[in-house]
Amino acid sequence: MQASCKQTRARLPVYPPDMTTYRIVQIGSLRTGWAIEVDGTITRSGQSVAALGAYLDAKLAGANEFDADDIAKAIEMRPPPTYEERKAVFSPSGRPEPSRDPFKKS
Repeated sequence: MQASCKQTRARLPVYPPDMTTYRIVQIGSLRTGWAIEVDGTITRSGQSVAALGAYLDAKLAGANEFDADDIAKAIEMRPPPTYEERKAVFSPSGRPEPSRDPFKKS
């Protein structure tokens, strides 16, 4: 008996023509950079996905270009949260508590 394999193709979502789509995508030959893509066109790029996300969030909330840029720079310059800061919002809900060094290779 031979099993039949049905090939499926992933379909991209269909958006209304007047709807603008925003995406944060990886760029570069080694996929080490990030970019904001608006309707398929890259409009801004950088090394920090958090800074790009903050920039996009500010723009979508109504900030002008200069204010959104300042917000993104402030986020990019901010140090990562300490263990104590992450522990302050932790609640024992069945998940493990935060790691002391989240970027350490296990």
